[in-house]
Amino acid sequence: MSTANRLLNVLALFTMERPQWTVEEAAADLGLTISTAYRYFKSLVEAGLLSADTPGNYTLGPAIIQYDRQMRLHDPLIASAAPIMHHLATDLGNGVWVLLCRLFRTKVMCVHLESVEGPEYVLDQVRRPVSYGRGQPMPLHRGAPSKAILAHMNFRTVRPIYDSDPGAFGEVGLGDDWDAVKRNLRQLRREGAIVTRGELPGGMQGIALPVFNQQEMVIGSLSVVVPRDRKAELARTMAASLQAAVADIQASLASAYRAEA
Repeated sequence: MSTANRLLNVLALFTMERPQWTVEEAAADLGLTISTAYRYFKSLVEAGLLSADTPGNYTLGPAIIQYDRQMRLHDPLIASAAPIMHHLATDLGNGVWVLLCRLFRTKVMCVHLESVEGPEYVLDQVRRPVSYGRGQPMPLHRGAPSKAILAHMNFRTVRPIYDSDPGAFGEVGLGDDWDAVKRNLRQLRREGAIVTRGELPGGMQGIALPVFNQQEMVIGSLSVVVPRDRKAELARTMAASLQAAVADIQASLASAYRAEA
């Protein structure tokens, strides 16, 4: 394994469940010598990716925030989608959350969220209506934002994810064997908008559509999340509004790429 990969493995230790590490703990977990672990930590601290606010205890550093800001402002997908999502959230009103998600390894992550009711972190800490908080990885097989991406992925990519936990796919109605999963994913493709209810914590329901790039490859999903008691509205007005928003995002993204060419 290269030094770069080992450095990335150190950085990957810092999770929501375990946000703080010592060099000794990291060395033991990754099977490194203490001297090697110290060298890696030193490099990451110098890059601003880690910091030690208390002696010997490391957390993620300020460079993470710098990169996050850069992504919010300059990522082509977010930059294309954000104003359209804001307009959609304003039109749909209170109790509605508009989420932009994209594939992250074998999970799906919300990269932007719009609501007329305030930042997603306030909603999450106080009322928890949305399971897809920005930056939170979620299962690829569970929830409308994830299924809208999963249904349009190449089956060769999906197969190892399925093999790692076949029962999880069956729990959400995707099939009890691989052939059934493929049939159900093809059906979801044909249906277009995907609606799920109560598949994620919080008792919400969502409707989602895939977002494609110019090569017609799925790069993410746009979804509307609402309380479960708004079923009729979700199936009619919101579906039409979501379809129009996705078309606008894809057109804006294509225009941005043409301008750079």
